[in-house]
Amino acid sequence: MTIVKTNLWEEGDKPLAGALNAPYDGVATASTSIDTTNTKDNWITIEHFATGNPCNELYDFIYDGSSQFSTNSNSYVTINSTGANPSICLLGYQPNQYEVLRIECSGMVTNIEAVNTYDNTLPVGQRGNPNYYAFRLLLTYDDGAGPVTTSLGEWGYSFTSSGGDGRYYTTNNGTPEETGVPLGFQTFQFSTLLRYVGAPATRTYTSITLQAKVYDVANTLKVSRNNIIAVRGKH
Repeated sequence: MTIVKTNLWEEGDKPLAGALNAPYDGVATASTSIDTTNTKDNWITIEHFATGNPCNELYDFIYDGSSQFSTNSNSYVTINSTGANPSICLLGYQPNQYEVLRIECSGMVTNIEAVNTYDNTLPVGQRGNPNYYAFRLLLTYDDGAGPVTTSLGEWGYSFTSSGGDGRYYTTNNGTPEETGVPLGFQTFQFSTLLRYVGAPATRTYTSITLQAKVYDVANTLKVSRNNIIAVRGKH
Protein backbone atom coordinates (compact mmCIF):
# COMPACT_ATOMS: atom_id res chain seq x y z
CA MET A 1 0.00 0.00 0.00
CA THR A 2 1.27 3.46 -0.91
CA ILE A 3 2.28 5.63 2.05
CA VAL A 4 2.26 9.42 1.83
CA LYS A 5 4.78 11.00 4.19
CA THR A 6 4.53 14.43 5.81
CA ASN A 7 7.32 16.63 7.14
CA LEU A 8 7.65 18.03 10.63
CA TRP A 9 9.33 21.36 11.36
CA GLU A 10 10.51 22.83 14.58
CA GLU A 11 10.56 26.41 15.71
CA GLY A 12 13.03 28.40 13.66
CA ASP A 13 12.94 26.08 10.61
CA LYS A 14 12.47 27.70 7.20
CA PRO A 15 10.80 25.15 4.96
CA LEU A 16 11.00 25.63 1.22
CA ALA A 17 8.03 25.50 -1.14
CA GLY A 18 9.00 22.06 -2.42
CA ALA A 19 9.00 20.61 1.09
CA LEU A 20 5.63 22.18 1.88
CA ASN A 21 4.09 20.87 -1.32
CA ALA A 22 5.62 17.39 -1.06
CA PRO A 23 2.69 15.74 0.85
CA TYR A 24 0.16 17.07 -1.66
CA ASP A 25 2.27 15.94 -4.59
CA GLY A 26 2.57 12.55 -2.88
CA VAL A 27 -1.21 12.25 -2.53
CA ALA A 28 -1.70 13.17 -6.19
CA THR A 29 0.75 10.46 -7.23
CA ALA A 30 -0.56 7.79 -4.86
CA SER A 31 -4.22 8.37 -5.78
CA THR A 32 -3.58 7.24 -9.35
CA SER A 33 -2.90 3.69 -8.16
CA ILE A 34 -5.48 3.18 -5.41
CA ASP A 35 -6.78 -0.37 -5.34
CA THR A 36 -8.87 -2.62 -3.10
CA THR A 37 -5.83 -3.98 -1.20
CA ASN A 38 -5.80 -0.93 1.07
CA THR A 39 -7.13 -2.10 4.40
CA LYS A 40 -5.85 0.29 7.06
CA ASP A 41 -8.03 2.80 8.88
CA ASN A 42 -9.16 5.77 6.78
CA TRP A 43 -7.98 4.20 3.54
CA ILE A 44 -11.19 4.60 1.56
CA THR A 45 -11.77 7.41 -0.96
CA ILE A 46 -14.22 8.06 -3.76
CA GLU A 47 -11.79 6.27 -6.10
CA HIS A 48 -12.83 2.96 -4.58
CA PHE A 49 -16.35 3.39 -5.87
CA ALA A 50 -15.23 4.10 -9.42
CA THR A 51 -15.60 1.65 -12.28
CA GLY A 52 -13.00 -1.08 -12.10
CA ASN A 53 -12.35 -1.00 -8.33
CA PRO A 54 -15.74 -0.87 -6.63
CA CYS A 55 -16.26 -1.67 -2.96
CA ASN A 56 -19.80 -2.72 -3.84
CA GLU A 57 -21.16 -4.29 -7.00
CA LEU A 58 -24.73 -3.75 -8.16
CA TYR A 59 -27.05 -6.14 -9.99
CA ASP A 60 -30.57 -5.19 -10.95
CA PHE A 61 -33.79 -5.95 -12.74
CA ILE A 62 -35.95 -2.92 -13.50
CA TYR A 63 -39.36 -2.82 -15.17
CA ASP A 64 -40.72 0.73 -15.28
CA GLY A 65 -43.42 0.32 -17.92
CA SER A 66 -47.20 0.37 -17.57
CA SER A 67 -48.13 -3.20 -18.57
CA GLN A 68 -49.75 -5.27 -15.85
CA PHE A 69 -49.05 -8.73 -14.56
CA SER A 70 -52.09 -10.38 -12.98
CA THR A 71 -52.55 -13.61 -11.10
CA ASN A 72 -55.10 -15.42 -8.98
CA SER A 73 -52.80 -18.37 -8.32
CA ASN A 74 -52.59 -19.61 -4.73
CA SER A 75 -49.07 -20.94 -5.37
CA TYR A 76 -46.12 -18.76 -6.24
CA VAL A 77 -45.68 -17.66 -9.87
CA THR A 78 -42.99 -15.41 -11.34
CA ILE A 79 -44.07 -11.84 -12.04
CA ASN A 80 -43.90 -11.04 -15.74
CA SER A 81 -45.53 -7.69 -16.50
CA THR A 82 -45.06 -7.76 -20.27
CA GLY A 83 -45.32 -11.52 -20.79
CA ALA A 84 -41.78 -11.63 -22.18
CA ASN A 85 -39.71 -10.02 -19.44
CA PRO A 86 -39.90 -12.01 -16.19
CA SER A 87 -38.78 -10.26 -13.00
CA ILE A 88 -35.42 -12.01 -12.66
CA CYS A 89 -32.22 -10.30 -11.52
CA LEU A 90 -29.21 -12.08 -13.03
CA LEU A 91 -26.15 -12.48 -10.78
CA GLY A 92 -23.62 -15.00 -12.12
CA TYR A 93 -20.78 -14.79 -9.62
CA GLN A 94 -19.14 -16.83 -6.86
CA PRO A 95 -19.39 -15.20 -3.42
CA ASN A 96 -16.43 -15.04 -1.09
CA GLN A 97 -16.72 -16.70 2.31
CA TYR A 98 -18.73 -14.54 4.75
CA GLU A 99 -19.64 -12.16 1.95
CA VAL A 100 -22.96 -10.31 2.34
CA LEU A 101 -25.53 -9.70 -0.39
CA ARG A 102 -28.29 -7.18 0.26
CA ILE A 103 -31.45 -7.48 -1.82
CA GLU A 104 -34.10 -4.77 -2.15
CA CYS A 105 -37.36 -5.11 -4.02
CA SER A 106 -40.18 -2.65 -4.69
CA GLY A 107 -43.03 -2.11 -7.11
CA MET A 108 -46.60 -1.00 -7.72
CA VAL A 109 -49.79 -2.94 -7.08
CA THR A 110 -52.49 -1.62 -9.43
CA ASN A 111 -56.26 -2.16 -9.70
CA ILE A 112 -56.60 -5.38 -7.70
CA GLU A 113 -59.83 -7.40 -7.71
CA ALA A 114 -60.94 -8.27 -4.18
CA VAL A 115 -63.96 -10.58 -4.27
CA ASN A 116 -63.57 -12.66 -1.13
CA THR A 117 -61.70 -11.25 1.88
CA TYR A 118 -63.29 -13.17 4.76
CA ASP A 119 -64.32 -16.79 5.32
CA ASN A 120 -66.61 -17.70 8.23
CA THR A 121 -65.92 -21.40 7.71
CA LEU A 122 -62.28 -21.09 8.73
CA PRO A 123 -61.08 -21.18 12.37
CA VAL A 124 -61.55 -17.83 14.08
CA GLY A 125 -57.92 -16.77 13.83
CA GLN A 126 -57.75 -17.57 10.10
CA ARG A 127 -60.98 -16.11 8.76
CA GLY A 128 -59.20 -13.07 7.33
CA ASN A 129 -56.72 -15.19 5.34
CA PRO A 130 -58.53 -14.69 2.00
CA ASN A 131 -57.61 -11.00 2.26
CA TYR A 132 -53.93 -11.92 1.93
CA TYR A 133 -51.46 -11.86 -0.94
CA ALA A 134 -47.72 -12.29 -0.76
CA PHE A 135 -44.42 -11.80 -2.56
CA ARG A 136 -41.38 -14.04 -2.45
CA LEU A 137 -37.75 -13.60 -3.49
CA LEU A 138 -36.29 -16.85 -4.78
CA LEU A 139 -32.51 -17.34 -5.06
CA THR A 140 -31.14 -19.77 -7.65
CA TYR A 141 -27.61 -21.04 -7.02
CA ASP A 142 -25.37 -23.87 -8.19
CA ASP A 143 -22.86 -25.85 -6.11
CA GLY A 144 -21.74 -27.86 -9.12
CA ALA A 145 -24.56 -30.38 -9.28
CA GLY A 146 -27.14 -28.24 -11.07
CA PRO A 147 -29.39 -25.32 -10.12
CA VAL A 148 -31.02 -25.20 -6.68
CA THR A 149 -33.57 -22.66 -5.42
CA THR A 150 -34.16 -21.33 -1.93
CA SER A 151 -36.49 -18.69 -0.57
CA LEU A 152 -34.92 -15.47 0.70
CA GLY A 153 -38.16 -14.46 2.41
CA GLU A 154 -41.87 -13.82 1.99
CA TRP A 155 -43.73 -10.54 2.53
CA GLY A 156 -47.51 -10.27 2.87
CA TYR A 157 -50.04 -7.53 2.14
CA SER A 158 -53.82 -7.07 2.31
CA PHE A 159 -56.22 -6.61 -0.59
CA THR A 160 -58.53 -4.37 1.45
CA SER A 161 -58.61 -2.29 4.62
CA SER A 162 -60.49 -5.08 6.42
CA GLY A 163 -62.84 -7.94 5.79
CA GLY A 164 -65.60 -9.58 7.77
CA ASP A 165 -69.26 -9.61 8.62
CA GLY A 166 -70.74 -6.13 8.52
CA ARG A 167 -67.62 -4.43 7.16
CA TYR A 168 -69.34 -2.80 4.21
CA TYR A 169 -68.21 -0.06 1.90
CA THR A 170 -70.07 1.50 -1.03
CA THR A 171 -68.64 1.20 -4.54
CA ASN A 172 -68.75 4.01 -7.12
CA ASN A 173 -72.04 2.70 -8.51
CA GLY A 174 -73.61 2.63 -5.05
CA THR A 175 -73.40 -1.12 -4.49
CA PRO A 176 -72.53 -2.18 -0.94
CA GLU A 177 -69.67 -4.67 -0.75
CA GLU A 178 -68.68 -6.67 2.33
CA THR A 179 -64.99 -6.83 1.51
CA GLY A 180 -63.47 -3.75 3.13
CA VAL A 181 -62.11 -0.82 1.11
CA PRO A 182 -59.81 -2.03 -1.71
CA LEU A 183 -56.15 -1.05 -1.35
CA GLY A 184 -55.14 -0.96 -4.99
CA PHE A 185 -52.61 1.43 -6.51
CA GLN A 186 -50.19 1.17 -3.62
CA THR A 187 -46.48 0.45 -3.47
CA PHE A 188 -44.78 -2.57 -1.99
CA GLN A 189 -41.21 -2.70 -0.78
CA PHE A 190 -39.03 -5.02 1.28
CA SER A 191 -35.39 -6.02 1.68
CA THR A 192 -33.28 -8.80 3.10
CA LEU A 193 -29.67 -9.86 3.66
CA LEU A 194 -27.92 -13.05 2.55
CA ARG A 195 -24.58 -14.06 4.10
CA TYR A 196 -22.56 -16.84 2.53
CA VAL A 197 -20.71 -18.98 5.09
CA GLY A 198 -19.65 -21.89 2.91
CA ALA A 199 -16.24 -22.63 1.45
CA PRO A 200 -14.92 -20.04 -1.02
CA ALA A 201 -15.23 -20.56 -4.79
CA THR A 202 -17.67 -23.48 -4.47
CA ARG A 203 -21.05 -21.82 -5.03
CA THR A 204 -22.33 -19.68 -7.89
CA TYR A 205 -25.21 -17.29 -7.35
CA THR A 206 -27.24 -17.44 -10.55
CA SER A 207 -30.30 -15.19 -10.14
CA ILE A 208 -33.02 -13.77 -7.89
CA THR A 209 -36.65 -14.04 -8.95
CA LEU A 210 -39.67 -12.03 -7.76
CA GLN A 211 -42.81 -14.13 -7.34
CA ALA A 212 -46.35 -13.57 -6.06
CA LYS A 213 -49.45 -15.47 -4.99
CA VAL A 214 -52.90 -14.93 -3.49
CA TYR A 215 -54.56 -16.90 -0.71
CA ASP A 216 -57.99 -17.13 -2.34
CA VAL A 217 -58.29 -17.76 -6.09
CA ALA A 218 -61.41 -15.57 -6.20
CA ASN A 219 -59.12 -12.53 -5.80
CA THR A 220 -56.75 -11.16 -8.44
CA LEU A 221 -53.45 -9.42 -7.80
CA LYS A 222 -52.13 -7.00 -10.44
CA VAL A 223 -48.59 -5.58 -10.55
CA SER A 224 -47.06 -3.12 -13.00
CA ARG A 225 -43.63 -1.58 -12.44
CA ASN A 226 -41.28 -3.48 -10.19
CA ASN A 227 -37.57 -3.87 -9.56
CA ILE A 228 -34.97 -6.00 -7.80
CA ILE A 229 -31.68 -4.46 -6.67
CA ALA A 230 -28.88 -6.66 -5.32
CA VAL A 231 -25.83 -5.04 -3.68
CA ARG A 232 -22.75 -7.23 -3.35
CA GLY A 233 -20.51 -6.12 -0.51
CA LYS A 234 -17.04 -7.07 -1.69
CA HIS A 235 -14.02 -7.60 0.58
